[in-house]
Amino acid sequence: MTSLATTRAIERTGGHLYTLVEQDKRLGPFPGATAITGLQDSLGGSDGLMNWGIGLALDAFMREWPLANDEAALDAARSAAFQAKNAPRDLGSAIHMACDQFNRKQNLDLTDKTAPYVAHYGLAMYREGITILGSERYVVNTDIGFGGTYDSLVEIDGERGPLDVKSGKEKPSQRLQLTALSMGQWHGEAGLEAEPMPELSGVGFILLLRPDGYRLVRHEITDADREHVIHLVETYHRIREWAATFAPTALKEVAA
Repeated sequence: MTSLATTRAIERTGGHLYTLVEQDKRLGPFPGATAITGLQDSLGGSDGLMNWGIGLALDAFMREWPLANDEAALDAARSAAFQAKNAPRDLGSAIHMACDQFNRKQNLDLTDKTAPYVAHYGLAMYREGITILGSERYVVNTDIGFGGTYDSLVEIDGERGPLDVKSGKEKPSQRLQLTALSMGQWHGEAGLEAEPMPELSGVGFILLLRPDGYRLVRHEITDADREHVIHLVETYHRIREWAATFAPTALKEVAA
């Protein structure tokens, strides 16, 4: 909820949509950067990720299912399967929350699984001399038509840019995500006054966290990257506009 004292704020709604609120004017909602870069990822096909998730679920199901005709046991096995499918996503969310708490110097909400990742996050902050300029803030660009949330805005060796924390694999589209976040016009925390994005250095960083270490990756953001983001945003909006025209006319329906 936007404070009445703010003159300009960014709101995020369901489906990761972002709106810039300027007193009585609302600009948006705009899609998030992850939805935009998802178009890039879709070119590689979704079978690999889908099969991986199904494999996790089936492994958990077979561990829990006692091979007996027991409805309660079946429900427990199904629940275990869904939890296994969602476990990587939930772990990533918990790591991001703890890293944000670290950035804000708050008490850390850790578990046995997240603690090793966050310990290496803190180690990276110290060893790489990373200065946090902002943490978990919304970003919006109303001219191009997209929003997003950066994990943090940082300065490393005199260079300023967004830093994204990843507990999974490195992907080419991550550079596009950094590119989009660096193209924001406004940034701010939920319910607080949005500010103009500061001048950045044309770079972005990925911090790949593992339970046993970390890897800091620097990405140079080029004009070609920015142009590609603009094309992806335009494509996203065209896809949504076309989908809104879908109104099939049923000629006949036959009951089985």
